[in-house]
Amino acid sequence: MGHPQSVWLTTANPAPRLPRLDGDYQADVAIIGGGYTGLAAAHHLARAGESCAVLEANDVGWGGSGRNGGMAVLRYKTSWAALARDLGDEGTRALHRLLLSAFDLLEAAVAEYRIDCGLSRCGHITAANGRRAIAMLTADVEWLSSIGDRVPHMLSAAETQALTGTDAYLGAYLDTRAGGIHPLNYVRGLAAGIGRKGVPIFVGTRVENLREESGGVVLETARGVVRAKQALVATNAYTDSVGFGTDLGSRIVPVSTSIVTTEPLPEAALAAVLPQRHVVSDTRHLLNYFRIAPGNRVLYGGRGSLTGQESPDVYAGLERKLVEAFPTLQGVGIDHRWSGKVAVTLDDFPHVGRLSPRVAYAMGYGGRGVVLTNLLGKALAELALGVTPDLGPMSAAGFTRIPLQGIRIPAMKAVAGYYGLLDRLKL
Repeated sequence: MGHPQSVWLTTANPAPRLPRLDGDYQADVAIIGGGYTGLAAAHHLARAGESCAVLEANDVGWGGSGRNGGMAVLRYKTSWAALARDLGDEGTRALHRLLLSAFDLLEAAVAEYRIDCGLSRCGHITAANGRRAIAMLTADVEWLSSIGDRVPHMLSAAETQALTGTDAYLGAYLDTRAGGIHPLNYVRGLAAGIGRKGVPIFVGTRVENLREESGGVVLETARGVVRAKQALVATNAYTDSVGFGTDLGSRIVPVSTSIVTTEPLPEAALAAVLPQRHVVSDTRHLLNYFRIAPGNRVLYGGRGSLTGQESPDVYAGLERKLVEAFPTLQGVGIDHRWSGKVAVTLDDFPHVGRLSPRVAYAMGYGGRGVVLTNLLGKALAELALGVTPDLGPMSAAGFTRIPLQGIRIPAMKAVAGYYGLLDRLKL
């Protein structure tokens, strides 16, 4: 299946030439999923000298890894102050260190493989959608300062407007260490670099069945069988589309996100929107996000269709919100519209762990995958190498089944309606 006609595809570097599996293959570790997580795991396994193979049903980066907004965010879904209340200062300090190290892993991979993906620590703005959000973000800055991290800081309403080009927010939180990336170029460059190390990446190779046998696992595809000592599942929000008999699909909710980009704009128009090229997401329950995309375009994203199907109404809503935030863009053409999925978990953390001694997984990023996949991909490789990583609440223990899966769509509609009301009330 081809990639969606996103701005990333339009501006992408050439894809690496990768084969389909044709016949049988054997490796120490078989990795299911050719997105950020699976390729990060392969990267670290190759560095450790372990033989592995990646099996991707479509093309590398076909799922969320090639469709996202390209925002490398240094925040979890839960605020720092709330984490400190729930987990204590020491547990939250550990999560803080892990998140910073995840960005370092991203930078290291880009440097090692010389990936041309526009990675930049241009700064991420979390824009406050109301007074409660201001209080939450201020508490975060205060907690971070208490542990010696004085980089994130608050912006006034006037400063926020100056840096974002919109007066829609009461203030914001700025972390200058975070940034942006061309997501499809990154995943393609990572695949190409891993391939140069001798790791086979089989595209167009859907795993139809995964079973354990004495001494290992067997992965069955339409055109061949892969035998390995271990299997790693890295299918994230697209887990429900693979049918190899695990219960992982019941532990996440795939949620659609949709994005539009304007036609190329003159520099003067861009300077009025994001003069310093920050990437921005807000604090709405149904959050919006925006940045400058390649070709001098404004990218604007938000919640997609609840059914997961393409919806003209969703894109029309995003275009309306874009103009509400930036009235100067009224009448500007839209040249790309596309959607993807993120995987939401019950506790808003991604998780890594084992289903059995021979099958492990990592998934559930909730829209924070550009950075966190590097951390969990490495942890997944460590599990395959016999090391148990300590990721606190991102371990297997909290990765529980989500109730009411059978009525997921009606439940999501009810929740979305409630969240929409809270956003309108700025609560």
